[in-house]
Amino acid sequence: MAAVDIDWQAQRDVLSSNRYMFENHVACDVTFFIGKHRQEVTAHKYVLISRSSVFYAMLCGLLQETGPINIPDIDPDVFKQLLRFLYFEAFEPDGDSILALLYAAKKYAVESLVNKCVSWLKEGISVDNVCSILHQAQAFDQQDLRSKCLEFIMNNGSSVLKHPSFRNLSSECVEMVISQDELCAEEDEVYEAMKDWAETECTRINIQSSAENMRKVLGERKNLIRFSIMDGKYFANKVASDNILTADEKVTILRHFLSSEGAEYLQAARKPKFQEMQRVIRFSTNGPASSTGSILHAIEFRCSKEVLLHGIILYGAMEKQINCNSCGMAMRNNYYCNSCGQLSENKTCCPHCGGLTLHYYCNYCGGTHQRDNVCNSCGRNGQYCSNCGNWIKSLVSNEVVVQLLDESKRLIISKKCQKTTAESELLEVMFDDPSVLKKNWYTITTVMSISSTTRCGVNGKKVVSLGDGQLIEFRDSSLSATDTNVSSGQIPGLLLSRRQ
Repeated sequence: MAAVDIDWQAQRDVLSSNRYMFENHVACDVTFFIGKHRQEVTAHKYVLISRSSVFYAMLCGLLQETGPINIPDIDPDVFKQLLRFLYFEAFEPDGDSILALLYAAKKYAVESLVNKCVSWLKEGISVDNVCSILHQAQAFDQQDLRSKCLEFIMNNGSSVLKHPSFRNLSSECVEMVISQDELCAEEDEVYEAMKDWAETECTRINIQSSAENMRKVLGERKNLIRFSIMDGKYFANKVASDNILTADEKVTILRHFLSSEGAEYLQAARKPKFQEMQRVIRFSTNGPASSTGSILHAIEFRCSKEVLLHGIILYGAMEKQINCNSCGMAMRNNYYCNSCGQLSENKTCCPHCGGLTLHYYCNYCGGTHQRDNVCNSCGRNGQYCSNCGNWIKSLVSNEVVVQLLDESKRLIISKKCQKTTAESELLEVMFDDPSVLKKNWYTITTVMSISSTTRCGVNGKKVVSLGDGQLIEFRDSSLSATDTNVSSGQIPGLLLSRRQ
């Protein structure tokens, strides 16, 4: 097919001519009465029928309109924006009229304007307008825009649920939002939002907003509220007294809180998006070495907002103290050459003479001591293996058992691991599956069977800030059988992610 040359200057001339005729009302041949006050607006049939199939059917079809045309459902200013786009491609939307302009563009099948409106809305979604945009996207079956709105709501769930515009959503949109596993909101916030929505619905249909009527308005939608994962105290003190649920429903859910059985509602925790993992350290200073032994250490903590807990930070084992063979004094952690006697930073080769070095030397008598090192390759003892030439430092073995308990001291996670460490002060114990923690108290316990000593934290913080107003609070645990507490001891930190 041969390329078609477009005369852009001619196109610009046409648009310029259209602008002049529109703005000066030259030779207008169709009249509209727009809005509830029937404001008169005139236009040109040839422009309208060339840009819109709906206007073509209206003005040239078998059932064409005769005389002035009434359009009561569009505001005059919005209709003029529509005409300016049809005449000379003007698109100058604002936040107050963009949804109404989208409605007009859809009504008159101006797809190019629909696409511009949708693109503009995608870029301008905010807490203030997302519910209104979602309503329009659902009404006009704009799937991309609807998905964009839902994505925004999932990431900003708490703020959106508290915004007054949520109360005006259609029941279909409300179900769409509340049913999502990824909704980033506490379940008490979901409940409060649904209660406000039901109250607004009662007012809209002109009935009293009693508990019974609100229960009827909610209908099966109340089952989308995950009562069984709420904080038990909040449910007992707030939800149960609101009487949104029947007596039998309350008993069923309370039974779940007591025995983790019997709830008929959705019990799966929501899975909101979280930020990258961060280390939360509660000690400002690492104290002297201490022996942990196989004794239980414990500390309690709670978060001001929901977090995702990845694991626990502990103090790793320190290297065994090596004493001099000659004088018995502590050996210094440096390298001493067998051949020339010079100090070296190299573990195996002296930079002065090329000879082999030992790991330690004594500050007092200069004696050396070789640790029980094992070769990576052949498994023979010795700092330097004469058989294969490889070298490895000996490592200290640790067996660590970490448990996470809920507020009722019920086990949530138990993690047992075998770790080795030689030089690192901190030991990270990662859970196989991160756990979403609510705004409750939790207990971390640990027992470490370590063939050496570890550090001991001091100057502990009772409250640690994560940023954005989110806090982690610590308190002593009655389960601790050691001196581990808020101010000192073991369990120096947490590995967690904040909600986006």
